Amino acid sequence: MISLEQEKQITAYLNSKKLSPQIFDEVKDHFMMQIGSLMENEGKSFQEAFLAARISWKRELEMVRADLLSFKKIARIEKQVVQMRFRKITLVSMVFSGAGFLLLQVDSDLFMNLQILLFIVWIAMLLYNAIRKGFRVSNYASMNFHPLLVRTMLAGLAVFYIGHGMTADYWKILDLQITKLFCTYALAVQLQLLYFSSKKINVLV
Repeated sequence: MISLEQEKQITAYLNSKKLSPQIFDEVKDHFMMQIGSLMENEGKSFQEAFLAARISWKRELEMVRADLLSFKKIARIEKQVVQMRFRKITLVSMVFSGAGFLLLQVDSDLFMNLQILLFIVWIAMLLYNAIRKGFRVSNYASMNFHPLLVRTMLAGLAVFYIGHGMTADYWKILDLQITKLFCTYALAVQLQLLYFSSKKINVLV
């Protein structure tokens, strides 16, 4: 039987790995069960069982860079989940910006109204996070250097660099449309990052 004091040791160790609440609860349950089983079935002391559990979870709880473009380190088990969320955010943003680009070709005024609506929603979510969730200016500043947004900026720079090889008149028209496309994509990414942040779901914000 694991005592309250021993459980606190397990909690302190897992807290050092900076796991999100969802992952933390799951890993803690596994730790408790594994340690309890080793103590009961193999007659190990708590410290021996705790050490064995830490060794068996060493790879999963190893601190690694969250993303190629991020300096933040998270547990490897957390990285897998975060990367999956990144892929979903990217897919939703691509679909949204693609739909917006098609709308731009059909009705530029309607597209402009859509952008204004998205901007209003973005402001509302930013205020909600600031008032209800303690989201600070520093959080927003760091969000602008989020790996997904940095990747978008680098892709945009690459497209603009390639575009300068086109004829001036053609690129002048395309430049404006591509700028709107990238802005819509970046806004869609930020909206999702703010949403996940408000739900206390780890997306490196």
